[in-house]
Amino acid sequence: MKESIEGGLDAKIKKSAPQIPSALKDLKIGGLWYLSYQNGNKYDGTPDETSVYSKFTVKRGYLNVEKKITPWFSVRFTPDVTQDSTGDLKVRMKYVYAKFSGKGNNFFGKPYTEIGMVHMPWLDFEEHINRYRMQDTMFMERNGLFNSADFGIMAGSNFGPELDEAFKKDVNDHYAGKYGSWQLGVFNGGGYHASEKNHNKVIEGRVTLRPLPEVIPGLQASYFFINGKGNVAEPQPPKELPDYKVNAFMLSYEHKYVALTGQYYTGKGNAKGDAVYASDGPGWKAGDARKMKGYSYFAEVRFPESAKWSVIGRYDNFDKDKEDPDSDRQKRTLFGVAYQFHKGNYVLLDYESLDHRDKNIPNENRFQVTMQVKF
Repeated sequence: MKESIEGGLDAKIKKSAPQIPSALKDLKIGGLWYLSYQNGNKYDGTPDETSVYSKFTVKRGYLNVEKKITPWFSVRFTPDVTQDSTGDLKVRMKYVYAKFSGKGNNFFGKPYTEIGMVHMPWLDFEEHINRYRMQDTMFMERNGLFNSADFGIMAGSNFGPELDEAFKKDVNDHYAGKYGSWQLGVFNGGGYHASEKNHNKVIEGRVTLRPLPEVIPGLQASYFFINGKGNVAEPQPPKELPDYKVNAFMLSYEHKYVALTGQYYTGKGNAKGDAVYASDGPGWKAGDARKMKGYSYFAEVRFPESAKWSVIGRYDNFDKDKEDPDSDRQKRTLFGVAYQFHKGNYVLLDYESLDHRDKNIPNENRFQVTMQVKF
């Protein structure tokens, strides 16, 4: 009798409890903001001169809306902000895609496909190792080669099952395939903030391997490529679209208290199609894509036991014309101190110096304080 009464009460409580509307079920809303103060000097094109600036700025203003429609089909809608030449903040789309997901098998774990305005195969991966996108863009994006999203279709998966829960909790739960991960896509090529200006499509891909998952699970070796043409209007024959090629290699290591990366890039041209030779030369014609190269190192050390404090450092070396010994090779050095006051929420103080090989271009320096807000 007692069990019958209790069972009836439970049923009544469940029946009377407020029900979540179907439109809100499996709906996630979040944000990612970079709120910054900057003080420094910048080269504006006049030889031997720089301009001084001191400003508060909003560097990112994501509002993520994600909805799981079925166990295998979901969507994402992410607007961001950008500042125009007058200083006005404009809203524009960053990600708008449909995503198909599967369980996979012992070799290809958790496969997925994104269609629409989607991730390109590199930056989201790198930014989950180097967590300091709030400081500024990563090495290759910083030098104008590409950006993080584009119009197209992209597929990927893990290699094998995921690493254990301890690694995912303490180190990194993104791209956590035991033997690595991969992504491959076809894109317009101009990036998420550019219209398609020609008929060419760009192929981009990444392959990442964990050589010693049982011994050193945080060690990864990655290769990334882009093959296509720059996003400029079709020229009149016999002229051709400039090449857009990227070959990049990165060795990375992650631990609860350490993150290290070293990468090397070689290629020609860029997404915009404006990294070209201005005049004819030995082995190239005016309008051909410039051959470029560069490398970058990044390190983060977290402490103490709670790992809330971090010290970071990065060095970039980029040669925008490897055929010309007199071209402006740029050397960028930065270091900073960060405090994570809540999960995913940081305050970062950093200093950055940009050294130009061209003697007519003064060095550029910047102090910056940035708060990352994430929810």
